[in-house]
Amino acid sequence: MKRLRRILCVVLLMCQALCAVAESGEENQMDNIILDADFSQGAWIYSPAKPMRMTGKLPLSDSEEDPEWLLTQWNSKNNIRGTQAQVVDGAYIYENEYKTVARDAQGVLTLRVNASEEYHRVRTSKMDSWVHLYFEQRYANPYPLAGMGSAPLRLSFCVPEFRDATPEGELDPSLHAAIAVFYVILKDMNPQSPAYGDFINFCVMLYDNRTPVTPESLFVDSGQNPIDATNMMIYTMDSSTYAGEVYADGVWHDIDIDLMPYFQHALRETQERGYMAGTKMEDLCISSVFFGFEVPGVMDCELRVRDLSLGLKPVEE
Repeated sequence: MKRLRRILCVVLLMCQALCAVAESGEENQMDNIILDADFSQGAWIYSPAKPMRMTGKLPLSDSEEDPEWLLTQWNSKNNIRGTQAQVVDGAYIYENEYKTVARDAQGVLTLRVNASEEYHRVRTSKMDSWVHLYFEQRYANPYPLAGMGSAPLRLSFCVPEFRDATPEGELDPSLHAAIAVFYVILKDMNPQSPAYGDFINFCVMLYDNRTPVTPESLFVDSGQNPIDATNMMIYTMDSSTYAGEVYADGVWHDIDIDLMPYFQHALRETQERGYMAGTKMEDLCISSVFFGFEVPGVMDCELRVRDLSLGLKPVEE
């Protein structure tokens, strides 16, 4: 009997050790830093006008959990908070003349902007504000890139509809467009760094009505006016590396790409232009992510997103 007890104790200790190793591995490897990746917990709603503040909750299922997402709707004439949900076969649909936010029972999120209802005239200056519709997450404890060797991004998206309602003869592609984006904010979180607090707006372009393939670019975010400008770099990937040609035809595109080499490239390019001097990769953290529409044109467009994940995996020894 004593021998049996000793054997059981040994087995128990081995199990505890194996569990500790597994838990340690889980701490170092994050398969998905995106919280509530199927959007079932809904979103906190931010007001469209300044001062932008939280104005309510947008349920997207019968979940009673608090949302992890923020819904921002900058410069819209309408706050979707006042729109009643239609619940059809498990889908939650908020739809009005200005925008649509919906989630079906399979976790597909739909964002739609009807900018033809938002503008009383076309924008004539880069200083003119424009409509945004974003789902955002801002991390109280940002995710460090230090020690990480890869950052796999996976998501599927489609653009089922686009309509250009610009009055004839008034279209200026430098001012008028509809773009769908996925952003990762790479922030220097090292207090000893000379660029502490600075960040790179890292953009994965999903759709641009002006071109089926978006070229790589890097420029300073000057904002729509000096007050709103972050004056930080926006780096946009060459979309041919992950999505090929994208049209508003409802075809689903599956992104599966390691962003880490592009994070490194974006930092090098940023520093070559005189920004974030002294920042090292290990100083950077992912402080937030967001995706959705910016529509500076008199245009209507719709985006659908599913199966979203962004991982962080340690360097392989």
